[in-house]
Amino acid sequence: MIWRDLAAGEAELLAEACVGFDPYRRLGYRAETLVAYLSRPDAALQRSALEYDGALIGVVCLRRPWLRGPLLEMLALLPSAQNQGLGGEIVARLQDEAGANLWATVSDFHTPARRFYARHGFVELCPLPDLVRPGLSELLLRWQDVSRSNIG
Repeated sequence: MIWRDLAAGEAELLAEACVGFDPYRRLGYRAETLVAYLSRPDAALQRSALEYDGALIGVVCLRRPWLRGPLLEMLALLPSAQNQGLGGEIVARLQDEAGANLWATVSDFHTPARRFYARHGFVELCPLPDLVRPGLSELLLRWQDVSRSNIG
């Protein structure tokens, strides 16, 4: 799998695809909103296009610094790349590079994503009600490598 900067036009392609599946669909995201997020200047946000077998398969957005470890703001794989173990490879790489902590959020209604993160060692810490949409909660998740933790 290749991680690289988003190329011109890829934000639009990814945004159009993402609004067609959850959580973006249920949360009511519009393509224009996601394009703006993927394109606007933000020195603390690393946005990587994901390529596999020569095809664009998704995007990873990682915010640094954030609470003693990076925040995985967005991990979106196109439907054709889902359920093949690629998401696990991505998370393993992020965990390896994260240090002691890796943070993420997941929509409370998005059961497949919640199971995915739990399988990869993330713990649900608390709900964040009404963060994205009234009446819905995002859940704050934390993966912690206690062997690298400097607590004490």
